[in-house]
Amino acid sequence: MACENATDYDYKVVDRDSVLLEATSEIKQKIAERNTLLAVDCEGDSLSRKGALTVITVATEEKVYIFDVQKLGQVVFSGGLGEILEDSSREKLMFDCRQDSDALWHQFQVKLKGVLDIQLLEIIYRRENPSESTARTPQVSTRNKRGFQSNRRSQRIHEIEKLYGFGRCIELYLQDEKLSKVKDKGKELLEEDKKVWIKRPLTDALIQYCIVDTMAMFRLYNKMKDVNGGEKSRLRVASEKYVGLYRDKSERSFDEYETNGYLPLDIIPEKGTLDFPVVNTACTCCDRLFPREEFSVTQLRKGEQKCRVCKEIKRLDDVQRNREDNWERAARAEEECVYIPEGMSDYAFVYGHEPWETFSDYW
Repeated sequence: MACENATDYDYKVVDRDSVLLEATSEIKQKIAERNTLLAVDCEGDSLSRKGALTVITVATEEKVYIFDVQKLGQVVFSGGLGEILEDSSREKLMFDCRQDSDALWHQFQVKLKGVLDIQLLEIIYRRENPSESTARTPQVSTRNKRGFQSNRRSQRIHEIEKLYGFGRCIELYLQDEKLSKVKDKGKELLEEDKKVWIKRPLTDALIQYCIVDTMAMFRLYNKMKDVNGGEKSRLRVASEKYVGLYRDKSERSFDEYETNGYLPLDIIPEKGTLDFPVVNTACTCCDRLFPREEFSVTQLRKGEQKCRVCKEIKRLDDVQRNREDNWERAARAEEECVYIPEGMSDYAFVYGHEPWETFSDYW
């Protein structure tokens, strides 16, 4: 079945038990024949452990399968898809798998494995090819007050990196207007109706959105996969940490320290290694464990440890609060401001006459 509008990919909507068996069999057959790479994406209402996963899209490079989880329920995963998602030997492209993984495990007990996260690959690629990104993260000076370069981990603010969204990556690296238009249309629908993913039947616009969200992953992966001569092992290690970042928490805060637009620290191993530093001290904001060197001596003494990402989030929050306070003060000052008619002095406004005028002038 061809998508006539923004895409030309073959797809199948899986919303009946009979179609489910057929779809999972086709996917398994393609994996067995060619060790096919898959692309996976989840959608839903407030997608996470506390929301609702309603759609999961699984694609090969030839065909897209859109599974209606809301309609079929747990049988989607017990019918064969769960086995595919939990198989670490079957590589799956995803883009920011954190919420997807959290929802899959806590709602359906599916433990996602074998992920190659394109959002993380983009970070690796961007580091090596900064000229292709039109908006690099500003470089913050790491020199101390005396002008000396600091090598202390807690002061290496320049290592904080912004995450790019999927639409941004399509725009920067694929420059495909057709794909971008489908993404933009999907965003418009979500802005108009936050519950759009729980309504049935799925509209053609949402189906196309699902198709683009998976098929574009193959193109992005092919664009970036050869960075540094190939970084698959490093990407797999990083993706494994990303998969468990939200899922493995006993409780989630859902605050700005947990979910923000920055790459969490110690997710991607240092270049040339697959290891991470030994961790022993918790950040009091995001609750993640880091090496003790992540925090300043003052923070440790006061018991107010903030990792560099959380420090930046706190700084931005303080800036916004200060800006809002200034706006509020300016608004109050404007309300209290007294407007004096043009040509009238302050004295006349207060006393009703100019100082050189006498009562006789009025009689």
